[in-house]
Amino acid sequence: MKNLLRVLCCLLAAGMLAGYGGGVYAAVAGHVQFVNGVVQLTSAAGQSHVLQKGDAVSEGDTLSSAPAASAQIKMSDGGLVAMRPDTQLKIDSYQFNGQQDGSEQGFFSLFKGGFRAITGLIGQLHKGNYRITTPSATIGIRGTDHETLVVVAGSDAAALAPPGTYNKVNTGETSMTNGKGTIAILPNQMGYAAADGRMPLLQPVNPKLFNVIPAPTQASGSKSGEVRESVVVDSTVQDAGISLNYTPQTSASFFMRPITATVTTITPGITGTGITGTFTTQQPTVLTTPIKIY
Repeated sequence: MKNLLRVLCCLLAAGMLAGYGGGVYAAVAGHVQFVNGVVQLTSAAGQSHVLQKGDAVSEGDTLSSAPAASAQIKMSDGGLVAMRPDTQLKIDSYQFNGQQDGSEQGFFSLFKGGFRAITGLIGQLHKGNYRITTPSATIGIRGTDHETLVVVAGSDAAALAPPGTYNKVNTGETSMTNGKGTIAILPNQMGYAAADGRMPLLQPVNPKLFNVIPAPTQASGSKSGEVRESVVVDSTVQDAGISLNYTPQTSASFFMRPITATVTTITPGITGTGITGTFTTQQPTVLTTPIKIY
């Protein structure tokens, strides 16, 4: 009888631990590279804290940036997400086991504000496994560098453009869908889905809407001089051992196009995306001319 009770107690404890673990632990989606100003993270369990450099961001988390605040997150699949000020972004679902086997997925909800995303391996082969949902549209990708912005009535951005969802493509392609239909958005194009549910349409890119960003405050969790508002290098370039020396810029420069970079050495087949700065390999050999990335 004692042995039976001991076994039952062990099974009960194991079940409680399993249930507890399932309720607490979520898939890590990425890690914070830098934060400017106050960005709040609220977990799926409702626990909140101010985001710091190096923090993990997980499935189910909601990120909320204050006015003049911003953050950049390196995703586990090699992608990058750069939040604008006054933004609310939720990571609905994020799964990546290192393989492009169809199980990978990245689903986001953007309630207000905006962010720029340089996608990684998720969605590269299985396009439907990456999407962004907004109040007026769903954004799909075709392997891309794009910016999505939700203008809410009464917000500062509403003085620049009508309420709705805007999507600007820098490279690659996105799709914008609502109940009335779907449009494809190519590089240097901007799609717009009005808040009233009308068919999405292409519009001329609004430079004020995508480039006017308040100057950030000092980065939280960084020492003076370590603010990295403008650092964007894709995973291929980083893996090649390329380091970056730069002069800190305001966060607005991250969203400005075109992007100019001077590369000291480029290994054939390697491409990169960056802001104004000087990229230098660990063993410089050949100096190339400056390049512009649109």
